[in-house]
Amino acid sequence: MPRIRKPLSAIDRLVFLKKAVSTASNERSEKLISDKTIEQANAVISPLEANLGDLAIKKSEAQKEVREKNNAMGVLQTYVRDIWEGIRRRVYREHLPLDVFPYYQLPKSGTSPKLASDGQWLEIAALMIKGEASAIASGYIAMSNPTIEELSLKLDEAQKESADITVADQNLDASQEAVSDQMPQAVAVIDRIIAELDFNLYDKDDASKRRIMRNYGVRYELTAKEEIEDTSDVALN
Repeated sequence: MPRIRKPLSAIDRLVFLKKAVSTASNERSEKLISDKTIEQANAVISPLEANLGDLAIKKSEAQKEVREKNNAMGVLQTYVRDIWEGIRRRVYREHLPLDVFPYYQLPKSGTSPKLASDGQWLEIAALMIKGEASAIASGYIAMSNPTIEELSLKLDEAQKESADITVADQNLDASQEAVSDQMPQAVAVIDRIIAELDFNLYDKDDASKRRIMRNYGVRYELTAKEEIEDTSDVALN
């Protein structure tokens, strides 16, 4: 026999509650859901709908900040690599001592280090900026095309975008928490609606009861060999 499948996600719970309230408001004869339960459902629907809308916005904002951070980090990495390539060419062209490489966070072999995280790129860029000041103090000429000043600007941009992600993530977490806080109440009202429908339809045969309850948003799941009664059940298997 098909079994009731209660909604599990926040959006599915909202859809269930709105469907149940809508159907109940159009009841022409006996009330299958009490006025008190409808009132409780409406008390959940409005704030839950608002919080889910806010959650969608916060998710979009967080995704936007991730894209902007990734773009800024990509530019920073390009500037770092260009400076590394520039100092390697200068060492070769001007026969500079290999001791100049460490100022720019390169080993004396001139091989580019393998960096695995954004934090490492941010840190190495900051060290390169400090390193050039020491290189100049030691008599070496400042890098150009790009300059360390240009690298510093790109570092500032990357650091800002990284900080913006932290703020966006915090806002997203708060929005998700607001939705989660409503779930116990939503589940309780859904359980109450299903219980009232089941009780008030006790004299109906099983097929009729399921047909009526579907109109209130209830969905069922089928076992492997059961015949499909309603195509709306298929999506839940």
